[in-house]
Amino acid sequence: MAAAAAGVLLLAACGDADGGDDAAAIDDAAATEEEIVEEVDDDHDEDHDDGYDEEMTADTEEVPDPQPRLVVADAEDAVVHVVDLATEEVLASFDTAAPGAALYLGSEHRVVAAVQTAANTVQFVEPGTWAVGHGDHDHYYVDQPRLLDARLDIGTPIHVTTDFGRFAIFGDDEGAGVLVDEQALLDSADADGEVVETGRPHHGGLVQLSEELTVISGPRAGQDEGLADEVWVLLDREQVGSYDCPGLHGELRGADWTAFACADRILLLEAHGDHAHSREVFYPEELGEDFRLGYLRTAEDSNVFVSSRDDKLAFIDADAAELTVVDLPTDTATRATVDDDGNVLVLTDDGVLHLFDLDTAELLVSSGESVTIDDSEDAARFGLVGGRDRAYVPSPSEGVVHEFATNEDLRLARTMELGGAPANLVFVGAWPR
Repeated sequence: MAAAAAGVLLLAACGDADGGDDAAAIDDAAATEEEIVEEVDDDHDEDHDDGYDEEMTADTEEVPDPQPRLVVADAEDAVVHVVDLATEEVLASFDTAAPGAALYLGSEHRVVAAVQTAANTVQFVEPGTWAVGHGDHDHYYVDQPRLLDARLDIGTPIHVTTDFGRFAIFGDDEGAGVLVDEQALLDSADADGEVVETGRPHHGGLVQLSEELTVISGPRAGQDEGLADEVWVLLDREQVGSYDCPGLHGELRGADWTAFACADRILLLEAHGDHAHSREVFYPEELGEDFRLGYLRTAEDSNVFVSSRDDKLAFIDADAAELTVVDLPTDTATRATVDDDGNVLVLTDDGVLHLFDLDTAELLVSSGESVTIDDSEDAARFGLVGGRDRAYVPSPSEGVVHEFATNEDLRLARTMELGGAPANLVFVGAWPR
């Protein structure tokens, strides 16, 4: 089905992908870097062919060590920056359609989706740094960052998941999701997205459950707008399963299980060929009728999900079908996140960063230094992100991003002066896909 059938269009972006005079100066400086393509060593056997040769450009360089970068969306200006974490240099700045884009890293670690709900569009950035696993070792590559030509125009995009090399982007206005292939975004300016429809507008989400199965939020008959109350499992776009999930708001795939945050429970689904198996974990009664979880986070190889609510941090063990809730010293200031080291990072509203173990729910350490948090009504929303032995916490009101060492008792390692109002972050370039 063509994307246009659901009022969804995947378009080529118009104009140059530059950020004004400052970005032009940065581009000129970046152009002085050596432009080479290193060939893989001759002693690599053919089984190690990673298929990336065709993706390399004249600017692609193989480097001996990871070259991590930070993608930063500004809360006040319609711009996304790509920052070199070794030098703190802004390598490129790209104009977006609206400020405060939410950022999502694709499962191939090559593309970042900049979701702009107010502008009804999603743009895509290639940060230009990635890692490729070769058995017992990894290869690291860098290239010039670029704003990709393809753009997804969709009504009220909010929820996004990333699995199996695809972005699953849901548009509330259409009540439809679009599966966008990450490699196609790199290869083509007019990559087609595969539309998955529900027939009714609502605030929902879409997940690629397996190579064969997709899962989408399902509004009940007669329902319009609001949250969905069901989850539908689809095979070749035909419904093969339906599960109750009242007030669905939050969905995420882990290593084996996919979790859905319902108003009174966590629904867990696991793919089994042409169908899914389910489990349910209900919220403890002692937390009260108003307690519910929303967004979910996990590490790529984990079946433990986390979510925070006020002064509570919840751990959902999908394998054991168990929910553990721990108390925080004060309310969360932003959403908790999980890095690929298995660290759960929570920033509380006193500006203190806390590190929990994903598997044990144990509080390991709290930062000795706090960051400034603007708690005014019109303060910019922001999110933190985990990196390689590091955590990054933006302070939009100060124009800075703080770096904490997660392997050194959350020591404040440095504060990067970026200017503007840095708000949403993605760390990229350290781990192979």
